[in-house]
Amino acid sequence: MKTILLIFACIMLPAITLGQTRITGTISTEKGLPLANANIMIKNSYDGTSSDSTGRFSFTSSEKGKKMLLFSSINYYTDSLPVEINGNVIELHFKLKERYNELDGVTITAGVFESGDSKKGAVLSSLDVATTAGATADIFSALQTLPGTQTSFSESGLFVRGGSASETKTFFDGMLVKTPFNTTIPDQASRGRFSPFLFKGTSFSAGGYSAQYGQALSSALMLESKDLPEKTTTALSVLSVGASADQTTRFKNSALTVGGFYYNLKPAFTLIKQQTDWDKAPEQYGGTLHYKLQTSKTGMFKWYSETSNSRIAIFRANPDKPLVKEYLKNDNKNSYINTSFYEYLGSNWKLQGGLSYSNNKDEGSTDEEHFGRTDRLLQGRLTLTNYFGSSSTFKFGSETYASKRQENLNDLQRHYRDQLSAGFAETDLFLTQKLVFRMGLRTEYSTYIDKFNVSPRSSLSYKTGKSSQVSLAYGRFYQNPDDSELIVQPLDFELADHYIANFQKATTQQTFRAEIYYKVYNQLTKNMGSYYNNSGQGYARGLDLFWRDKKSFKGSDYWISYSYLDTKRDFKDYPTLSVPPFAAKHTLNVVYKKFFDKLNSQFGATYTFASGRTYINPNNPVFLSDKTKTFNNLSMNISYLTHIFKKFTVLYVSANNIPGFKNIYGYHYSADGQYRQAVRPAAARDVFVGLLMTIGDDSFIR
Repeated sequence: MKTILLIFACIMLPAITLGQTRITGTISTEKGLPLANANIMIKNSYDGTSSDSTGRFSFTSSEKGKKMLLFSSINYYTDSLPVEINGNVIELHFKLKERYNELDGVTITAGVFESGDSKKGAVLSSLDVATTAGATADIFSALQTLPGTQTSFSESGLFVRGGSASETKTFFDGMLVKTPFNTTIPDQASRGRFSPFLFKGTSFSAGGYSAQYGQALSSALMLESKDLPEKTTTALSVLSVGASADQTTRFKNSALTVGGFYYNLKPAFTLIKQQTDWDKAPEQYGGTLHYKLQTSKTGMFKWYSETSNSRIAIFRANPDKPLVKEYLKNDNKNSYINTSFYEYLGSNWKLQGGLSYSNNKDEGSTDEEHFGRTDRLLQGRLTLTNYFGSSSTFKFGSETYASKRQENLNDLQRHYRDQLSAGFAETDLFLTQKLVFRMGLRTEYSTYIDKFNVSPRSSLSYKTGKSSQVSLAYGRFYQNPDDSELIVQPLDFELADHYIANFQKATTQQTFRAEIYYKVYNQLTKNMGSYYNNSGQGYARGLDLFWRDKKSFKGSDYWISYSYLDTKRDFKDYPTLSVPPFAAKHTLNVVYKKFFDKLNSQFGATYTFASGRTYINPNNPVFLSDKTKTFNNLSMNISYLTHIFKKFTVLYVSANNIPGFKNIYGYHYSADGQYRQAVRPAAARDVFVGLLMTIGDDSFIR
């Protein structure tokens, strides 16, 4: 249950700091369009900030007297404005001139949804994640409302365009996150570890992603953390599932955040009827530490660390023993450290790098066995970017991963180590004012597999109108087989080729996307009984549609996404090409949000539909030909913004599956096929209540 719900209130607060001057306003293009991620800074000081996706900015400064305020953004001319800093609020509305006036926003969009990037349109912000009904502030749950993704039922992960959960990788400031999810047990999906409000930028690629990243056959989620916070604040939350606290202290050119959390779902499960027989309801505790240092006017160092412990235990049905339930428990300990830095070297170069380390340990038991698993990953990364011409870039770099997997079952143990090293280069070349071409190449070498791979990737976008464009993309993607397979024997890289065509029409208030794709899988891992090989194959093809509208209805925001998926695979222990259980042919999401100004409240609703999924029925000679009934879910939430003891407070209530749809995720059969057990959600309905109080501000804005 990690991820503090309702932290979305923190970004609704204005900057009010005694003894300092608040500088606020908007920055836009000459045509009046909001300019996201622009830099605003007081010359010869460390005071400044970046604009958000709407072009707004706000920060405080302890400087005094006449100063020069600098405005800059990639692909725009740097400009400045003299200001008098005297303790009064300074409000500005500034416009920047494009370096190449004829260029009007052509970008690479094939397969990519981004927010927080000045070159591409926002799709889902941190606030969107927190206020999407049914997502309960979980990044991965919110992303499941986008086209190309599948609703995660009984497995943890993000399933994209026919790919399994292991084929989507998460990157935190460019660094691979080995275990982005909390403790897992069979037939129960788990939440992501990170709060959406750690990040200022999110890039979700449903295919054809950049050559900067690898080891993902289907998709990549790139998360970019926030820079310096504006001020010192304290956040306290009391939830129906636990409590948390975070203290952020802002210094002149740095900031330190220390936080702790404790979650226990037993009280909530006592009140809400459960379909799972819990022996130990999920319990988790831990702490976080963030440190950010502005090393120069254009440089930043970031440290993020987290440690957590969690416990969970259930009694689960065994179709082979209908009258007996089996015991299963899992205790998890996770530690994660992510450090990164960036620095602009003159006006045309940017240096980025980082180090990360993760250690994830599971220890569990059943009625008859004790088991354990430890995953460790150490990564280093360095990238150089050159900006040339009016908008073009050339980026190159390298990275290395040192990983170890260790497993034990009773007195038996096994392990393996791998050192994966990679080099990459990529350019975004603006050939004309309407045409941009991306070409990239990535190569990797694994010491355990003892092989190289080479991945060419390319994209082309052409602007067809003032706010519309078409894009094409091709890419080859490699990934190591799963650790549970590599620990048995060395194998070859798995392989997928992506072909994508995209049309997008986007303004600041409305977005329409249509995308078709075709993926070819080769060298997938097959379980041959006593050994593995790479003889597996498969394909996925489909259509994704997305429409978002913030304009048509006052105070409202909604989006609709639809996905059609045709996919088959022959991998693992499959006897033939078959539709995998994690792939629904049709998926529909409708998300709606309405803000009531007079009531200081926001209402949200999400409806999800998915066609039936395959499952193995040993009584049917045709493999994976049976399907579950359709999946339906309607979730709602409401948040009320108020003050308690003159402190900004948010009350939040969320309910999942309000109509009580009897969803079934699949079935487990006995060995003789005579008995079966339905796989169901933990509860038919879920209700969540939370209260968050922020100390350090006494007002809020929408």
